[in-house]
Amino acid sequence: MSWRPWVLTSTVLIAMVLNLFLLLKERMPTVDQGPDVIKIEERLRHLQYLKEQRRTNFSEMGMDTEMAHAAATYIDNRYARHRERLIGLLEEHAGEVGGAFCPSADLPQPYAAAEFLVYEENQRRDVFAPEKLLTLESQAWFAGSPVESVYNTLEVTESRKNEATVMGVSALLLGRENDVLEGRAPWSQNLLGSWGFSRLKKDSPSIEILAIQYFALMHYLTELANTRDGICS
Repeated sequence: MSWRPWVLTSTVLIAMVLNLFLLLKERMPTVDQGPDVIKIEERLRHLQYLKEQRRTNFSEMGMDTEMAHAAATYIDNRYARHRERLIGLLEEHAGEVGGAFCPSADLPQPYAAAEFLVYEENQRRDVFAPEKLLTLESQAWFAGSPVESVYNTLEVTESRKNEATVMGVSALLLGRENDVLEGRAPWSQNLLGSWGFSRLKKDSPSIEILAIQYFALMHYLTELANTRDGICS
């Protein structure tokens, strides 16, 4: 009697069983095993634009306590008296300004609102005074400005600094967007660089009041736009 067929059959069966065992033990890749994806939390998208949140929001945007208080007070002293007219402007131009003052996937309000609240004259940018804000229309400088790149550079990063927003918006107000993108002082974020609003105030003393005016007007209009009867409702 030949044992050869039995040996061959046994060998094949053992190989099949072994392959099945290895297949069952094999760890199949899962979604969690893919490349790590770091999701950056865009902090400005979580703010609530309410009167009682003004100082908290300004602090979140990088202002110190004194500056946040000044901006919140500026709303009451300069803009609140124009409430009804500002509401009328928002309603009149709702189709154009909704993306700037309402929650959306576009730029957050501190950056987006500059399109309508900051004008350029003789190569200098300024914030509309409430009594001179007769319409809400897109300003020409905004279309040619790398606003989104400034936002991404300072805000959408793991190493976002506390003063990111006030520094980013100040760059827009001063027309110094390229200084941000090229990492020039005081927007230099490397270890040996120079960064910070206190340094910026030394270079450009006018920026503090300009920033207070802008952030106050931006916040107040966003508040009005997001009320129960506002254009964002």
